[in-house]
Amino acid sequence: MKPVIAVNTAPQPQGMNITLESTSIFLGITVSVVMLVGTSVKVVSKFNSITNKLRDLREDLNSHALALEQTKLLSEKIFTLEKRFEIHLQDYVNHKDADLLAINGLKEKIEHKAEKAEDYFKELRIEIKDIQGFLHKQQNFRIRNGD
Repeated sequence: MKPVIAVNTAPQPQGMNITLESTSIFLGITVSVVMLVGTSVKVVSKFNSITNKLRDLREDLNSHALALEQTKLLSEKIFTLEKRFEIHLQDYVNHKDADLLAINGLKEKIEHKAEKAEDYFKELRIEIKDIQGFLHKQQNFRIRNGD
């Protein structure tokens, strides 16, 4: 058998009894609540941080998409301007070639007319000399040299 010891506890006064055990429980609950609040604050702050980072990322993506669209529009404008420039450049080359052909054609025409004129003047000189010779034989006609 086991020995049993019986103890009478002192009578507890009526009212608020604060013992070491109740204080320990109260402090344990308080520390747990404070830790839960701290943990929940950390979780909420992390969640807010992630939300802010996602918002910033979305804004960056939108700005990059807008910049990409503007770049695309700009490259299309540049492409259009390059094509228009190439067309004008080709027109310039064609006009230059046509002008050169016209100038060369006029040069040839002038040279041809000059050669014909020289031949015509040679014939006139010969005829004038023949007439002078005839007049000189017939009428003693003398030609003066503009003196």
